[in-house]
Parts: sequence; structure tokens; C-alpha cells
Amino acid sequence: MRSYPQGSLASHTVGYMSTQYGASGIELTMNDTLTGHSDYSSWKNALYSLAGIQTSGSTVVLTINSQIQSAAEKALEGYTGAIVVLNPTTGAVLAKASSPTYSNDQLSDIISSGTGSQLVDRTTQTLYSPGSSFKVITLSAALDTGVATLDDICDAESTITIGNGTVSNYGDYDYGTPTLKEALALSSNTVFGRLGVQVGASKLVAYADAFGYGTSIGQDFSTKVSLMPLPSEMTDWETAWAACGQPVGQHASPAGPQTTVMQNAVVAQTIANDGIAMNPYVVDHILSPEGTTTSTTSPKSLGQVISSTTAEEVTQAMIGVVDHGTGTRAQISGVTVAGKTGTAQVENGNINSFFIGFAPADNPTLVISVCIEGLGDDVEGYAAGVAGEVLASALNTQALGAGT
Repeated sequence: MRSYPQGSLASHTVGYMSTQYGASGIELTMNDTLTGHSDYSSWKNALYSLAGIQTSGSTVVLTINSQIQSAAEKALEGYTGAIVVLNPTTGAVLAKASSPTYSNDQLSDIISSGTGSQLVDRTTQTLYSPGSSFKVITLSAALDTGVATLDDICDAESTITIGNGTVSNYGDYDYGTPTLKEALALSSNTVFGRLGVQVGASKLVAYADAFGYGTSIGQDFSTKVSLMPLPSEMTDWETAWAACGQPVGQHASPAGPQTTVMQNAVVAQTIANDGIAMNPYVVDHILSPEGTTTSTTSPKSLGQVISSTTAEEVTQAMIGVVDHGTGTRAQISGVTVAGKTGTAQVENGNINSFFIGFAPADNPTLVISVCIEGLGDDVEGYAAGVAGEVLASALNTQALGAGT
């Protein structure tokens, strides 16, 4: 019989174990370790395990910081969406919150009701159109391949025609002729649509894949694969909108980009970590029944996605977003935050709000990814405010050395 002394905290990560409804989360993936069916912490326990003799269960220690997790869950109260907080250098998951959530004593009622929305882990199992948060990938690809520089002067008119279709700025604003760096702060679709076509479909998709698209990221948990189309099927118009984070294509391969909140976190983590993507994980270490550490998760790289120089340039542009651009609601007093907002209209007319970023920008200790689903509410810019709130709390937790 499992007990949950912290109630519903991190319920989607911890999961559930039920004879009637099966299992999920850590309860599923680490069940043999927790129950003692797979204990190799000593030669005697190993022999018992091989012989099928049950021993006392081991303890699985997660990377989740309870204080940061609590702050993330509190920030999501009343909204539908998800938040991921990562360690920028290792990829360890410090918080992984999905709303609506559940507690184990509600399991029977939720499943028998046939709705089950609370059981969906929106950090890893829901695909979203990332909106302008994807422009971090587009900018990374453009700078890394030498297609553009941050000081390039760009035409940011309200609407342009690309490949017999139109690309428009949000609200049809005309932003004049900003630099590329300022165009990120303004989040101009016309600038980034053109930039995407300059980069080209093949390189745009290749860089998205290097950031983690096309694979199920996670060392010890599963995620839905974030999607990009086949470059050979992408028109210039689709490439332009893909570069702005809006999937618009109709062809055999999926329209893209479509991303998970976890994948978006890895994008920000890569920029914060000098261009090196890390595969996220939630199990920190395992303790034997006697209390000795029997295994520890080693951080694993997904590769050098962009050069450290490119990562620094993208960071500077992301600082502008929060300093005076679309992400000012993520500002924290006394701390420089780097980030990128995103707004995506979905099929039912609702608008979802996104933010990815990290802090402190010059020496990051936290990476965050936020998605707030509109569901008829006006949530434009809300994700940036949520991110600032959670980052401020998490930085305070780190300063105090609190929460395990």
C-alpha cells in the first residue's frame, strides 16, 4: 500500500499504482525498485531478485524540489496548462506541474466519470503550437549558419506576401525597420517569416531536431514527440509560418512545429547552457533499504546544438524581450531574466500563452517553460507573468537552500 504524505504534490510525476486502474509515472516505471522486486544493492539482494524472492523496497529520490514544485502548482491554480523548471547545466527537472491536477483518492471518481482531463500530464503528453516561443530556434539557426546577424536592419511591416500567401504581425502592427535583435523583442512575424525562408526548410527542421524535436526526450520518463514537417513538403509560406511557430501545412507529414512544454524547456535550457542540450530526468538517485546510495542518474547531453557564441547572442536578444519587449511581465527586481513569449491561436479560436526563459541571464541557475491554455479566457502575456512569479520564488528557494 502506497502512501502520499505530500498529497497531490507532483502527482503527474509521482503517478499512481492501482490494482483496478493500472499505474502511471514513477509508480509505473520504478515499481520493481520500489517494491523490492528488482534490488541489486548487495549480492544477497541480487540473488534474491534473480530467484524471485521479494526483499524490502528501495527509495527512489526525485530531482523535484518541493518548494519550487509548490510555487509552480500555485501559479497554475485556476488555469489549464503546464510549467517545467529545469537545472540548466544537467537537465534535472526541478518542477513539473500540470493543471488541472488530481490526488490519488480522487482516482476512482475521475476515471469512472469518463473525463479524465486531470490525469493528462500537459508537460509531456500534450502537443501545442508554440507560437513565437519557436522564434528562439529560428534565430539560433539564422545566427549559427551565418544567414543573419543581430545588427541586421529588417523590414517589419504589418503584412507581407510570401509564396502566394500572407504573413502578418500580431495585431497587424507595423514595427518599421528594427534590428534583428529588436525584432525578437517586438516578436515581428514578418521579420521572422522572411528569416525562416532565408534559413530554408531543411536547416530550420534540422535545427529543431537538434534541439530535440523528432525524438521522445526524457531519460527516465516518456514524452510525446515534438513534430516538424518533412522539409521536402514545406512551401515557402509554410516555412515562413513555421519559423514563427505556427503550423499551417496540409500534407502527408505533420504540420509543425508542434511541441510539448518539456521540449520548450529544453530549447531554453540549451541557450542557457552554451548551446548544449541536456536530456531531462526526474530520478536523482536510489537508496537501498539500508539507506545507501545504489545508483545515481548521470546527466546526458543531446549534443552541441549551436555554438556557445550563438547561444550568447541569442541570450542577449532574449534579455531584450524581458527588458522592454513582449515579456516585461517576467521581470524580477534585481535579476536579469532572458526569455521569449509566444501566443498561438488554436482551432477553436482560443489563444494559448507561452513563455520560455532562464535566470539569472548571465549565470543561469533556473530554466522555465510555461503554457497557459486560453479556454475562452484572454491569457495573452499571462505565461510571462507566471514565469516571473515562479522564477522569483525559485531563486529565493535556491538562495535559502530549501526544498528537496
